[in-house]
Amino acid sequence: MKVLNRDQMKISNFIAPVVLIGLAVNPFTETVEFHQEFVFMLSHYALFIGGFLLAYKILKLPSYAILGGAFLAVFWHVPYFFALAGAFPVFRALNDTTLIIGGILAGGSLHALNNGIRLSLLIAWMGADSVLAIILLAGWPPYSNLVYPFSPFSEPQEFLTGLSMFFIMFVIFLVAIANFLRTTFKMM
Repeated sequence: MKVLNRDQMKISNFIAPVVLIGLAVNPFTETVEFHQEFVFMLSHYALFIGGFLLAYKILKLPSYAILGGAFLAVFWHVPYFFALAGAFPVFRALNDTTLIIGGILAGGSLHALNNGIRLSLLIAWMGADSVLAIILLAGWPPYSNLVYPFSPFSEPQEFLTGLSMFFIMFVIFLVAIANFLRTTFKMM
């Protein structure tokens, strides 16, 4: 199996991923992330989606690579690990690196999955993020320093974090629908 799609090695395929990763990994954002939970959560999206877009057209990974990508995304959203990465630079570096790798695994394996599985994965992602956003909006403090004293995030920050997650999920949903409609009308 050919892993690298050399025909897609174009600068244009690297612009969006590099911009997203650059928005998340820079001195300003990294400093703010130690104090603002919603920025830290938005960086999770930017890193994973940046890795996803980096691999989507360029890599052809086996279908089971999606499992590694999903595991890494879920791992860093477990409250304890989220708080560790929010509080300590070593864990932040691991968080950032592995979220990019998780995105690469997911994006590189998407071609090997049929549309039903792709749709199921999108629904599972949206469902899981909706549950997490609702938990944050409700003020249940699993991600705050009320539960983990080392966490830099206070409970009042969780409401804004939940709102930002709903906003990002809405944008992802719109992009997915637009891509679906575009490919549907191309077939006609």
